[in-house]
Formats: sequence, structure tokens, C-alpha cells
Amino acid sequence: MKRIRLAPTAVHAPRPLVRPAPRSAIFFPLVVLLAVLPGMAALQSWDLTLPGPLWGLRAMAVVDGLKLDQTAAADDIKPVRESAGFRSVALQPPLYAWLAAVGLTLSGDCDPLACVLPSYMAGVIVVILMYFHGRLWRGGGVGFTAALLMSFNPHLLLRMQEVTPSTLALAGALACLFCYGRRTQCVIESAGSGGAAAFWTTVGGLALGLSLLAVEGLGLLVIPVVLLHQVYLRAGADADPSFRPRTRNARLASWCKVGGGLGDVLLALGVALATAAPWRLYMIYHHGWDAVAALNAPPVGWETGSANLLATLLALSPVTLPLGLYGAVRVIRLALTAETEDRETIGGSLWVVWLAVSALALSLWTNGPRPSLELFLLVPLNLLAASTVADLVNRRVSVRALVGLAPATALAIAWWAGEELRGGVEDLVNGRAGAATILGLHMTFDLFVISVLLTRGLDRWARGRDDRQRRVLTAFLLATLAVAVGAGVREVVFRHSETNDLLMLRTMILRRNREQPFHVVAVVSPHSALALPADEAAAASMLDAPYPGGRLRFILRTALPNLPQLDLTDIDELLSLPDEPRLVILYGAGQRLSYAVQSRLGLEAIHPGRTGILDAYATASNRGGRR
Repeated sequence: MKRIRLAPTAVHAPRPLVRPAPRSAIFFPLVVLLAVLPGMAALQSWDLTLPGPLWGLRAMAVVDGLKLDQTAAADDIKPVRESAGFRSVALQPPLYAWLAAVGLTLSGDCDPLACVLPSYMAGVIVVILMYFHGRLWRGGGVGFTAALLMSFNPHLLLRMQEVTPSTLALAGALACLFCYGRRTQCVIESAGSGGAAAFWTTVGGLALGLSLLAVEGLGLLVIPVVLLHQVYLRAGADADPSFRPRTRNARLASWCKVGGGLGDVLLALGVALATAAPWRLYMIYHHGWDAVAALNAPPVGWETGSANLLATLLALSPVTLPLGLYGAVRVIRLALTAETEDRETIGGSLWVVWLAVSALALSLWTNGPRPSLELFLLVPLNLLAASTVADLVNRRVSVRALVGLAPATALAIAWWAGEELRGGVEDLVNGRAGAATILGLHMTFDLFVISVLLTRGLDRWARGRDDRQRRVLTAFLLATLAVAVGAGVREVVFRHSETNDLLMLRTMILRRNREQPFHVVAVVSPHSALALPADEAAAASMLDAPYPGGRLRFILRTALPNLPQLDLTDIDELLSLPDEPRLVILYGAGQRLSYAVQSRLGLEAIHPGRTGILDAYATASNRGGRR
């Protein structure tokens, strides 16, 4: 029988289930974890500092039907200071209140945690946009490092814990600058068509409008950043003879290509105005000068003033400040000496311009939204610091640079962590320094000099030996990143005791309200005067006195949204309330009800406040059963 020989078939290797991805593709999932996990841990200790409760009350007003104008809700707040504070917040842009109102509606029971979720989600977006900014100009490694530094920054984590629109406005500004960067790349590198450039311009204008709807004026800082960066690009184009067009039309086309394009600028501004202007025009039409004055009024509860810029930078990011400033100097030197404009130089110049504009705004705009301005300054500083870290890792920067970087970083950390050092310098400047203070400052200076000498010794020890240089660089970078992460972890585990007491009070109110629904809610607070006295001195002292600041009112509105709050100034006024199931809260130290008064009013304690503050009483359960 004849055998039939089959032709050999090609043997194919088995295909993997998942296609191998480049190393840079691993960065984005890690960045998402960096964005979500630290902020989520910080969210467990969210805070109700001013003006957060007022923003929560504004969100509750939106839930009640005041979609565009929430100033009418101030009429129901009898204490003068709280009413004025709420009105000033209600005149600010409404985007945060709208998002918080959506969260309150979806939560079902008006959970106050829903009011801080927009701040947390915006912080997550900020960290992810940090990665995109770094990857756009310097690659995934720089983007990942910048996201790491930003995600564990204590200042950002603190703002993510508050019911304020700081992170929301920052996210809009970052998105706008990222779209500008993508548009610039599409035009300069000819990597995209006019349609792609118009797309990024439109999205950038929308992001700018949303930023203006979150915090008044912060998004406007994007405009000088873009203009100054375009001036730099134009100067670089004029300095390059091969790029200089000969005819007038070609010169105009070149300017439209490198200078950003007048049409794209008008398109972006038009989209931004179409997004943010209608609400502001509506408020000006209904409130006139009050709405105009709110444009330049410092937001209530936010820190304002012209603080020292260096002290502000040290408080914002002590670990990365020397690295960021070194990166800015290096970018400036490269921009002045580079013959051609590559991606690194263009992106680095954008970050330097960004840093300069935000620093000037923080120094000169004393009535501006300081928390948002500080975050806007923190972003380019971390981007430049991440660029310096990448240059050290890739050995583009000599180990000799650590002679200045390491002692400066140690001194910045000591300044940030040492309250005595800051106090000693302040006493020395003001002429109040004693012998002990001068001795302590002298020892600090001696330690700084010793650290410089030790670093110089390490430089001489590692000179000419690559293995030793790698050890020195590794030790410095790991120590720097460890301190940066540790500072963020310290903020994450911090717990705000007053917010905790308020949340415990809300839990007790909800429990008793389920058993026996309340008909009356009364708050007795001697500092919550219904009207200011005629005497100017007494009025001034009353305005300087501590007051709830909307915290208690916000918690009560979320717990009992259908019951208005009665503001009383004296315990005797409780006797005139109707004999119905009631909730009585005493705000202020020493404001306890005697057992005789409790028995007369038929009340029992349900929440003993801390040191007599926030003592809560409800109609006795046995009395309610007999009725």
C-alpha cells in the first residue's frame, strides 16, 4: 500500500492571552492607584472647617429648589454673622454647589459626606492630570514621579478633605493647560490636522469655563501663562533663520502656527465665556453691585493676606522645593543655550512660566482665593521637581549637584517640621530673640554647614567611581521620596475631633427621629445674636466672638431637612416653645440644662458634647409613649 506523505505544516507559537505591553503602559494604572488610595484614606477624616459648612448649606439650598440663586436661603438664617457668611458664599460661582447637590440627592438621606465627594474626585483628577502633563513633555517616568509627589502632598490631601471648590477649580485649570499643550504639539510638530487643534482648543475653552464656574478668577491665570509661553515660542521662532518666513503672508501663517493662532484664542475664550458668563450675568442682573463686588471679595473663611512667598513655598512642598527650583534654573539655562526647540525645552519653559505667574499672583493678589492659588503654584513646582529627579536618575545631572541640593532639602524639611526654628527666626527678625533663641539658631546654622561639608566629602569619595555615585544618588532620592510620602501619610491619619462630634450627633438625631419624629428643632447659642446691638463696641466684640460658623446648621439640615432651625439666645426661651416632640441643642461651653429644667420641659440627654459644647436633648421617650 502506497504511503501518502503530507506536506509539513508551519508550527505557530501559541499566542498569549494578553499582548505584552511596553513598560510605560504600566504607569497609568499605578497613577490611578496613587490618585485614589491616599485621597480615599484622607476622606475618612474629612473636615468641616470654614467655609465648608456654608458650601454644604448652599448645596442643600440647591436641593430645596434654588438652582441658580441660593442667596434667598440666607433669610432663614437668623444669626447675623452666619447669614452674611452664607450670602457671601452664595455669590461665588455655583459649580461645586451643583455637584454636591447631585451627591446629596443620590445619597437618599442627605449624607453630608456627599458634599465632600466633589472635592475628593477633583483631587483624583488633579493627580491624573499631573501624570498627563509630565508624560506630554518629558515621558511617563516624569509623569509618574510628578503624580507621586502630588498625591502624597499634605496640602492637596487637606483640600480634598474640605467642602470647598479649591481642587475643582484647579482641575479645570490643569485640564485647560493640558489641552493647550496638546494643541501646541499638534501644530508645532505637525502631528495633527487643523481639526485636531480645533478640538483641543474647544475642550480647553470648556475646561477654562468650568474652572471659572468653580472659583472666581483662578482660571484667568491660565491666560497669562499661555500668552507668555507663546511669546517665548515666537522669540525662538524669530531666532531660528531656517524658520523665519520671507513674505508677509508666510510670516502671518508662521505666527498663527507658532503663536497659538488668533482664531483658536477667540474660539477658546468664546467657549469659556459661553460656559461661565450666563450665571454671572444672571446674578448681576438680580443683585447689581453686590454681585460685582463679590468678584474681588475674599471668600469667607479662607485665609487671605500677603504672606512671605518663600515661607509659603516651604509650607506647600518643603521636600520638593529645592528640586523644583533647581529644575527651573536648569530649564532656563537650557532654553537660553539650546539651538533648537525640542519637546523638553518647550514643556520646561511652560512650567517655568507657570511657576512665575502663579508666584506673582499669590504675592500680589491678596484678596484672591488663597487655597486655590497655592495649589496652582504647587503643580509646576512638583513637575519641575519630577524633571530634576528624572535627570538625576538618568545621570543627566552630575552627582556634584547634590552638594547644594541635599543640604537645602534637609534645611527645608527642618524648617517645615521644626516649629521652634520658625519661631526663632521670627523672633530674630522682630528683635525679640533671647540668648537661648540665638544659640538654637547658631546650632542650626552649624548643622547646615556640617551637612554641606559632609556632602562635599561624599562627592570627593564618589568621584571617578560610578558604583559609588549610584549609591549616593539612590540614597538621596529614596530618602527624599520617603519623606514626601511620610508627610502625606501623616495628614491621612489625622482626625478632626469636632467633625467627629458633629457626625456622632447626627447619628443620634437620626436614631431618635426614627423612634419619635421631631416637630421642633431649637439651638441655644449665646454667640448667635439675632441682631447686632446699637453700641458699636458691643457689636464689634460680638463679631469677634466665636460662633458655630454653619457647622451645626449644616449637620441639622442634612439630618432633618424638612424642619427649620430655631435660633435662641437664652435657655428661658425654651419655655415658650410648643409642647411637641422637640430637639434642643446647646452650643457653647457651660450651657447645660439643669435636671429641674429638663424635667419641666420633658427632655432627656441624647448626646453629651465635648466640654459642654453641642449638648443635645430630646423629648423623653417615656413621655412620648404616654402621649
